[in-house]
Amino acid sequence: MSSFTIVPIIALFCYLFLLISFLAAKKDAAIYAFMELLLTMVIWASGSLFMRLAYWPSEGFWFHVSLTGLLMIPLVFYRFLKRFLRVEKSYHIHFWTAAIILMLLVNYKYSIFVQPPEVLSLGNGSNAYVYHLRWQVVIPFLVEGGALFACSRMVYENSRENKFAGKSLRPVWLGIGALALGQIGIALPVFRGFPIDICSGIVMAVCVYYALYQKRLFRLDLLVSKANCFVAAFVISTLIFYSFIPNYNAALEKYFGFKETQLTMVAALSMVLAAVLIYFIIKAALDTVFEKDEITQSRCIGEFSTGVSYLTNVGEILGQLMQTIEKAVPAEAVLIFLKDEAGDYVLTQGNQKTEEISCVIPKDEKVFGLLRESGGCILSREHRNTPEYKKFMAEIRRKMPKYKIECIAGIKDGEQYLGLIFLTGKKNGEKYTAGDLNFFESISSVAFIAIQNSRLYEKAYQEARRDYLTGAANRKYFYEVLEQCCESQTYAFGSIIMIDVDDFKLYNQLYGTGAGDDALKRIAEIIQAEVGKKGMVARYSGKVFTVMLPGTTEEEAKAVADRISEQVREMNSTSGENAMKILTVSCGIALGVCPIHDFHDLIGHADTAVYYAKKAGKNRTVIYKEGNGGERPSQMGYQPGVYSDYAPTIYALTAAIDAKDHYTFSHSENVAYYARELARAYGMNEEGLKIIYEAGLLHDIGKIGIEESVLNKPGRLTPEEYEKVKSHVELSIGIIRHLPSLDYVIPAVIGHHERYDGKGYPRGIKGEEIPLMARILCVADSFDAMVTVRSYKPGIEVEDALSNLEEESGRQFDPRLVPVFVRCVRDGIIEIR
Repeated sequence: MSSFTIVPIIALFCYLFLLISFLAAKKDAAIYAFMELLLTMVIWASGSLFMRLAYWPSEGFWFHVSLTGLLMIPLVFYRFLKRFLRVEKSYHIHFWTAAIILMLLVNYKYSIFVQPPEVLSLGNGSNAYVYHLRWQVVIPFLVEGGALFACSRMVYENSRENKFAGKSLRPVWLGIGALALGQIGIALPVFRGFPIDICSGIVMAVCVYYALYQKRLFRLDLLVSKANCFVAAFVISTLIFYSFIPNYNAALEKYFGFKETQLTMVAALSMVLAAVLIYFIIKAALDTVFEKDEITQSRCIGEFSTGVSYLTNVGEILGQLMQTIEKAVPAEAVLIFLKDEAGDYVLTQGNQKTEEISCVIPKDEKVFGLLRESGGCILSREHRNTPEYKKFMAEIRRKMPKYKIECIAGIKDGEQYLGLIFLTGKKNGEKYTAGDLNFFESISSVAFIAIQNSRLYEKAYQEARRDYLTGAANRKYFYEVLEQCCESQTYAFGSIIMIDVDDFKLYNQLYGTGAGDDALKRIAEIIQAEVGKKGMVARYSGKVFTVMLPGTTEEEAKAVADRISEQVREMNSTSGENAMKILTVSCGIALGVCPIHDFHDLIGHADTAVYYAKKAGKNRTVIYKEGNGGERPSQMGYQPGVYSDYAPTIYALTAAIDAKDHYTFSHSENVAYYARELARAYGMNEEGLKIIYEAGLLHDIGKIGIEESVLNKPGRLTPEEYEKVKSHVELSIGIIRHLPSLDYVIPAVIGHHERYDGKGYPRGIKGEEIPLMARILCVADSFDAMVTVRSYKPGIEVEDALSNLEEESGRQFDPRLVPVFVRCVRDGIIEIR
């Protein structure tokens, strides 16, 4: 082998070894740029090697290949720095690129700047390669220096904004300095014939590799991968046999008498065995070197990932995380902060006593910016001079004076931080390394996923026990807790309060289901606020809530129920004098003595008490007593003949309006008749017919509050007067709502001036949103108004009125009701009154 040929071989091997190690790494822009730099150095080293081996086509050709790789290094290095620092600006690098390419082309043609080395025969079959440098070599140095100046300027300007990145580039500049010294060393007599430039390239590659490792862009255990160890073993065994095969073959032939074919087979087998042996030696050596660091930490991460995959409790996951960190990184103290509902980070767990420490890190703390900038981990020694970190650490020392924080790692996934890990110094006094930070970054990602999954599980578990609308416990969970409480000996007695919202169906009809849902939410909040931690609140059914109050007396339970009832009444008391429906609740209380063998009896008693509260007029509280009533009917509702009980009240009201406006009285009777007969023809049952008849009698009762001068005005009404007339709907509801026994007619009364196309009043609802009884009243009211003589208009013929109804079908009137009414009138089923 030619003299010093081993140097470019070693360099080429190092570059290829590093390149292969990155093939299995997770790559980003900086990693790809470093691989490009390695490829450029491979061209440089391989050109030098093949030149020294005098390979085809010529030594001069491989010299120019080597020179091309060398002069392209600053350009590729610039690309690496740009991606390493994430810079967009170009810094005139295009000019230096053109200059280097032009210089290479000129030198390839004329060899003006750098001449191929002189080949000196050493007499023993080896050659020496000596460079004779002339003054023109200054030009390549100047051009290369200009490109490096662009690199330096880029680093300087960006390091002012990113001090962490500036520090991480120190090994890179050390490598560039070594490379520059190596090029200068060629001209020194002491290195005459020795490829000092190739040696400096090895130093540079290792320095850049270390810079990437320091920034945690890859894991150092990639070096000990099987592929890398195999490549190293193969190359080393090849070099050994290439050097000693002649002597080896001669020994085999001399001592064993092997022939040529046998020599070839034995030599090949020996090379394979040597490669295997070298592979195991390299693997064992590297495993020994890295065992305490990344290999052990990788195993810990794997064990942690497997262990937490079966855990659903956050506390258990944090305990496992603490044990894993203590095993892999022997820190004196480990503190874990978790994100709370407000977004702040609260000290949750530590391997030393943390109960007495109350430390909260605000969510807007600037330390998170440093964490993101440094990849999710902060070392105090690297950031102690930054203003943000100094201020943050001063606050931490004030809150936790006994802890000297050396490292902060984020429990994160991408840019989302779920928690923070604080570590003090190591027990053995060593400093945290880049490998430790890689470990924290990896294990925090696993912990993030485990904690997120745990919280999702807990959320799903809680949602399965909670009512989706009000947030109170659901019926199933209420039963579970009630059964446990009733079977225990913890309390001598307890109370169950059942709270039923009065006439909630009517409230929904008046205001819509959206308003009804909001009302249930507010009622649930009132109950929960009143009960607090003294008991448990559940949504038992659609409009019924239950409250369990262990250890309370009858008087205490009634006081709670009365306060809830009062707050519910006040909840919508601000709706105004003409509020269409104010919500109230009926409460039933049942008391039991633990243990109770069948808790359903206790619920049944509370249910019975609610029934009697409803029967007594609603909006009250009843306590269940044995023998205070019979069984609850199987169905609550309006019983046959119930409306006849209310007839005196209805006719008293109509008589009052008759005293003021006789037309309104007779008009109400006519509308009640027409509406009832239309409802009968449409197929409504007897109960509905009675409701709509009484709604017809009361639909204009609000006109009692409007001046007679407006009601009986002979001419056209002014806009102000018309608004007064329109207010009779709200006035009607304002009167009826004070009569709980008659509030079932409110949906029909409030909607009798709504239009099917949505242009009516007072709510402007349309189509099927208008209650059916209101749509029936609308047809009956409009028909009677058209055929009746009024002070401001004459009556029209029945046929004309029917034609008007047909014309407005689908606009003002329900298109399904109009044909029924018109047919009944024309067939004589409905008489004209």
